Amino acid sequence: MNDLHHLHVRKRIYKNLEKYPNKNWFKRVLDYVMYGVAIATPIALFPQVFRLFTYQDAAGLSIITWSMLGCINILWIVYGVVHKEYPILLANLLVGILNWALIYGIVLYR
Repeated sequence: MNDLHHLHVRKRIYKNLEKYPNKNWFKRVLDYVMYGVAIATPIALFPQVFRLFTYQDAAGLSIITWSMLGCINILWIVYGVVHKEYPILLANLLVGILNWALIYGIVLYR
């Protein structure tokens, strides 16, 4: 975790960004809440994946929608890597895995 803090400090110094952790309590809390969101987002999607593979029924699931969301996740993952924004990277990596699992399940069970 110290390495992550060091990267944020260095990035903010060279790019003249706000200090991390921010002195403003709201921004500081929001920074930490986003790590929770990075974990909660895939948890919210997991029941859909679980139901698909448990009942082997893809009725009501659109392959076009999930494919578009899967492609969008790839772009967010690239963005997270390029900008070294770990909450964005973590959330979209996990959600991307679940999206592509849904796509696989839709193709398999249709």
